[in-house]
Parts: sequence; C-alpha cells; structure tokens
Amino acid sequence: MKKLLLILLMAAPLSLFAQKFAHFDYTSVMQNLPEYKAVSTELETLYKKYQTELESMKKELQTKAEKYAKEDTDSTPDNIKERHNQELQDMYQRLQQAQEDNTQAFQKAQETKMQPVTQKVLDAVNAVAKEGQYVYVMDKNASQAAGIIINEAISTDITAQIKAKLGIQ
Repeated sequence: MKKLLLILLMAAPLSLFAQKFAHFDYTSVMQNLPEYKAVSTELETLYKKYQTELESMKKELQTKAEKYAKEDTDSTPDNIKERHNQELQDMYQRLQQAQEDNTQAFQKAQETKMQPVTQKVLDAVNAVAKEGQYVYVMDKNASQAAGIIINEAISTDITAQIKAKLGIQ
C-alpha cells in the first residue's frame, strides 16, 4: 500500500508536465479574416456618419452662438436674450444627447456585427485545441495586457493552424 501511494505521489508531478499549452495571436487572426475587414469597413462608415452629424450640430450651435453674441447688445430686451440663451442651451443639450445616443448605437452595432466574426475565431481555436489536445490556449496579446507571461519555449504557437482552419493564407 505504501509503495502504491509513493508511486502515485511520484507520478502526480509528471502528469503536470504531460499537459500541453498553446498560444496564438488573436489580432493577427482577426485582421486577416475577410469578414473582419468587411465589418470594420462597415463600422468605420457608420462612425463617420455619426461624426458628420455631430460636427454639423456643433457648427450650427457655434453659428447661432456667434449670431446671438452680435445681436444681443445692451439695448436688446431681456426676454429676447433669455430666449436666445434658452435656445442655445437646448441645442447644447441636444448635441450632448446625440453624442450619447450615437456612442451607444455604435457600441451596439459593433457588438452585433463583430459577434459572428469573434465566434468564428473562437470556434476555430476550440477545434485546434481539441485536435492538438491542448489543455490551455491563450491569446498572447491579451495575456501580456493582463500581466501573464507565456513561456513560448514550452508553449506551442497555434496561430498558423487557426488561420488554416479559417481558410486564411
């Protein structure tokens, strides 16, 4: 019984060495996917539309503010000055609301459009991990950002297999 226990204790650390570790470059995989490029272009176009709208609103606000600054003199009645100030405040609030709405809409569009592309990459990573019987697979860029060091000498780079699985040259 003691011999069996001793053998098990000796073999336990060896089983840790039998585990296979892999890493890949997520950014490289994503940037080479045609779907990613199409979605990025689409999102860039959407972002430019939002920016154009906001710039137009800012320009309109600035033009009105300059106009009212010239018109509102000491002889201008207080009620007209108040209306002008209120109109400028309303325009400013609409501009802020538009910025918030555009940011939220863009983030939602980004999540919605990128999710299938991300899922496709994750599916390929999982398939390569199963085929290679890797216990752990890590994105080397994300791990570095998180402060995790990957010893690439004992970890296998599976970026090429993932790209091949996705049909990327």
